[in-house]
Amino acid sequence: MQRIVKRTLGLGCGLALLCGALSGCSSKATDWTFTDAQGSVRNLSDYQGQVVVIGFSNTWCDPCQNAALHMQSLQEKFGGQGVKILSVSSWEQGNPEQYMSENGFTYGVMLNGTELAQQYKVTRLPTFIVIGVNGKVIYRHNGMGKSTPARITKVVEKHLRKHGGDAFAKHNG
Repeated sequence: MQRIVKRTLGLGCGLALLCGALSGCSSKATDWTFTDAQGSVRNLSDYQGQVVVIGFSNTWCDPCQNAALHMQSLQEKFGGQGVKILSVSSWEQGNPEQYMSENGFTYGVMLNGTELAQQYKVTRLPTFIVIGVNGKVIYRHNGMGKSTPARITKVVEKHLRKHGGDAFAKHNG
């Protein structure tokens, strides 16, 4: 009996992980309020109708620095297409505003984001979360590998094609 329960739980967890990766099985994104580097208070609801790509990272880890380059690439590719690119500075030991400025990064940065990282159950940096136009998490990826930028780009492109009318009309109309 105990073995059946363990197998059932294991199968359930596996399905939950698979389900989270598929766009049709997404959950509502955790709402948040933060102060950006310019001192403006922002909420997730400010970006309603947009795709939001969040990168949980910091300035001092090497994979996070690679992630920052990818985030800038996403900003340049999708910034005018109803996509908001945001970095959440988590477990920070450096100065994210200075880092962004010195590197010419133009995407948004949320300061003091460790609590938000914990709400999103981030245990590894960098972690990427893509929120669809409907406010649901459509993709999550932990770490920064060679294929990570292409995967995130494909998710955003696919979602924009599927929901382009929502995102594009709001920001290009």
